[in-house]
Amino acid sequence: MHKTKIKPFFPLIAAGILCLVLTGCVLFQKTPPARAPRQHHVDVKAQQKYYDLGLQQYTKESYGEAKESFEQVIEFGPNTALGQKAQENLKKIQRILKTLEEIESK
Repeated sequence: MHKTKIKPFFPLIAAGILCLVLTGCVLFQKTPPARAPRQHHVDVKAQQKYYDLGLQQYTKESYGEAKESFEQVIEFGPNTALGQKAQENLKKIQRILKTLEEIESK
């Protein structure tokens, strides 16, 4: 009878299959979800204080001081509701100051 020599190749084949299986396991491994960026703590009371101060200064037409107060509000938290309102108020102040400069230059 004719015997085939499989035994010398068996360890190589087994090692190859093991490598393929392990590689596949690594490739299909679930990756952990990305962490959300840490949000810094917003001092809500201080933000409200500066927002209210900015409104008072705006009402008195103290636009430079109001601008500084609203900038402080934004620094405390640009994405909060007050931060968004402060950004809108800053745009209004910038338009007012620009208009005043144009009037004064004439």
